[in-house]
Amino acid sequence: MNSKENDRIASASAAKRLDYARFDTSYRASVDAILRNQSTSGAIVASPDFTQYHFCWLRDGSFSAYALDRAGEYEASERYHAWVNDAIGGISGIIDDVIEKMRHGEQLDPSIMPPARFALDGTSVIDDWPNFQIDGYGTWLWSLGQHLVESDQTSLPKAFLSSVACAARYLATFALAPCYDVWEENGSAVHTSTLACVYGGLTTAARLLDDPGLLDSAAVIKTRISKAVRNGVYVKSSENSDVDASELWLLAPFQAVDLGDQTFLETVATIEDRLTVDGGVRRYATDVYFGSGAWPVLTASLGWHAVAIGDLEKAKRCLSWVTAHFNDAGLLGEQYGGERRDAPHYEEWVEKWGHPAKDLTWSYAMYVVLMLAVDQAENERAAFHGVTDVAKGQR
Repeated sequence: MNSKENDRIASASAAKRLDYARFDTSYRASVDAILRNQSTSGAIVASPDFTQYHFCWLRDGSFSAYALDRAGEYEASERYHAWVNDAIGGISGIIDDVIEKMRHGEQLDPSIMPPARFALDGTSVIDDWPNFQIDGYGTWLWSLGQHLVESDQTSLPKAFLSSVACAARYLATFALAPCYDVWEENGSAVHTSTLACVYGGLTTAARLLDDPGLLDSAAVIKTRISKAVRNGVYVKSSENSDVDASELWLLAPFQAVDLGDQTFLETVATIEDRLTVDGGVRRYATDVYFGSGAWPVLTASLGWHAVAIGDLEKAKRCLSWVTAHFNDAGLLGEQYGGERRDAPHYEEWVEKWGHPAKDLTWSYAMYVVLMLAVDQAENERAAFHGVTDVAKGQR
């Protein structure tokens, strides 16, 4: 961007940040935590207090950038997206290579696929964690599109054209290929929530690049999602007929299903029935990671869904649950209650990696997103009732 555009965004950021005083301390602490966990490179670390999370995942970082945009922190979000732009530029050759191999029907080793996470300097991480996990690329495209809307930018900056086109090609090519899910598990399946992330990314890229072919690819994905149904619900994956709480994203934010989709509403009801623990939402029924406690990320996702369907009371209950889990130092962790729900598996993971993250950036991000979604819905409801009351008074 040019200096005039930078000045405009900085001015807009300053104006919106004045609204902070309207919210409680947990909201302000959450925005500050995301900013604190953003490196000078622009990358957003998943968690600074948990060794295994000292990286930037495209998925976590992109939701966090969206939260920054919603809070008016456009400059910080801009730095994150510029970092991703550079990171994808650095692996564009890898992306083009695997696309070409896929088109020629070659067998692909998941270890050579573009990474789901990066070191904070934007370089690829070579270790034994699963690489082939495409949801983050879709989430980034969606988040970038939201950043441009929130910061009143009318078109995609030229500097981003190559990386956006590259990520879109990657998604269009591998959308229906088995890969690891959003939890970096089950690499032999096609996952419904991953399809939702890809759908959101491709529809965004189609708009940013003015490429109707990407809409055709997105339509294929939406059709595939519509067929991922067993026993009246959208299933976790092609290999698992249960539900996964990440499927909440099918509607909010990725719009991969329609608002009145009865199968999706039944899926949400099933998630609430099977995956609620102590008022929060856990990942999936057979999860054992740190005993499978309830995640602020997923509880806030349920609240976000509730806002989308107009159930503000449920949204507020979700918001209250997350608020209650900030510790005395103002930190919000990854999950809660696993030590009570499944002590043996909790202790197994503690012995392996230490206690769960107590300072998870993605948790703050989803709290901010839900807080602002509830606030906006309440303001819209109040405005509607105000107009209605005026109309009644004029009769």
